[in-house]
Amino acid sequence: MRATNNNKDLFKFFQKTKNSFINVCTNEVETLKSAKIQFGLLVRFYMIRDGKKEEMDHYFNRMQPVILNEHNMDIIKPLLNQFIDQVKGEIEAWSERGSGWIMDKILEAFINVSRYQPMRGGSYMPLPRKLQNKKAIINVQNRDNHCLRWALRAALFPAPPGLKVTRTSSYPTEDGLNFTGIDFPTPVSQIDRLERQNLNLAINVFGWEKEQVIVHRISEKGGEIPRINLMLTKQGENTHYSFVKRLSALLFDQSKDSNIKNFAKDVCTAIRRENCSKGTNQSAKGF
Repeated sequence: MRATNNNKDLFKFFQKTKNSFINVCTNEVETLKSAKIQFGLLVRFYMIRDGKKEEMDHYFNRMQPVILNEHNMDIIKPLLNQFIDQVKGEIEAWSERGSGWIMDKILEAFINVSRYQPMRGGSYMPLPRKLQNKKAIINVQNRDNHCLRWALRAALFPAPPGLKVTRTSSYPTEDGLNFTGIDFPTPVSQIDRLERQNLNLAINVFGWEKEQVIVHRISEKGGEIPRINLMLTKQGENTHYSFVKRLSALLFDQSKDSNIKNFAKDVCTAIRRENCSKGTNQSAKGF
């Protein structure tokens, strides 16, 4: 959006255009469902050198891109205020350093938008062979996009003896979980919301990359809540959640990895603090 002529006041400019910013962001999220947003501002500066006026245009866009969807639209105003404060600070810093450049006017404001496609779990897919051979995971063979929910059901409602743990018919469909506002397939980023809506859930999400276990998410809930460990695997553009029943078996040969110290630190964070003091190996066996 272009600024009106001779608009030099940063705050007045954004007061006039704030609703336009919000409307653009809202419309893009409605169209794209999940969008990556970044604000930008083009400002003209000038200085008088040897009796002549010199001009320079500078583009401010240091704000990190933010993911917006229907669940967090209320953060647009705070983000815009943060960007305004950031630009104001940079302009003042230039002046304090004695650069000689003076703000002339605001030329144009930008909203950079791109579609955001988060990693999310979908319908059933077989586990990679090496991961399957660990015999640590229950991989429910769901035919819908609710694999996260089926993985949680496998953790919360163990299949009765004699029933196959991989079949959806072995688990209840009335699970008492609150999935309000949660998308299916479910991106890892929405598990924060799922935990807030279900006080008894504390979910860790691991991944599988280059035939090694990686960490996608560690729950920040208190250690008194039992952890549910999930595995998120990927084939092409498709991803799938499954339930890690035996974390110790999953991590059995992880020590061969050169990044074991960092990995062990993440895993230690995932378990109860009182177990961490006993060492990573003992803690893993406690899952």
